[in-house]
Amino acid sequence: MNPIVTLMIGIVVGMALTTSLVVSVMRTRMVTAHRSRRTFEETCAAIEKVVTGAKGWGFPIETWNFYETFAKKNLVPKGFVKLKVFFVCNAGLASRMLSDTPSFVGMMPCSWAVFELEDGSVYLSKMNVGLMSRMFSGVPGQAMTEVGKADEVFLAEVLGEV
Repeated sequence: MNPIVTLMIGIVVGMALTTSLVVSVMRTRMVTAHRSRRTFEETCAAIEKVVTGAKGWGFPIETWNFYETFAKKNLVPKGFVKLKVFFVCNAGLASRMLSDTPSFVGMMPCSWAVFELEDGSVYLSKMNVGLMSRMFSGVPGQAMTEVGKADEVFLAEVLGEV
């Protein structure tokens, strides 16, 4: 076989494998659920304490009892007992990012969900902002890197791993 054809086939196969790997990592790590050792109520209280205790961080939107919303519409997802969504934000970082890239407003604020399943297990689910930050450069990438670092600290504190 012609060496140029072999090289081209190698490049195409390499690109396909790399794309598959990136897609696989994104699917399994972009949105994460972490089991909490705390009760549902304790996990929710820990989020409120940890986030409001960090300089510049807070909840720009009231916590949403998502389970209640589902229940009112008779649409509770199978296996769920409780579900709340917290909207976490650092207004300074958000302002800096939006001043540079207004379209990112559609991703704000970050949401953290706490849910309890029928078996009593409690989870905290959130987007992996640190991983997502690697897809962006400039101000958005820098701001998301800072959010990702704060998220990891918050997560460890909320889950009682610190």
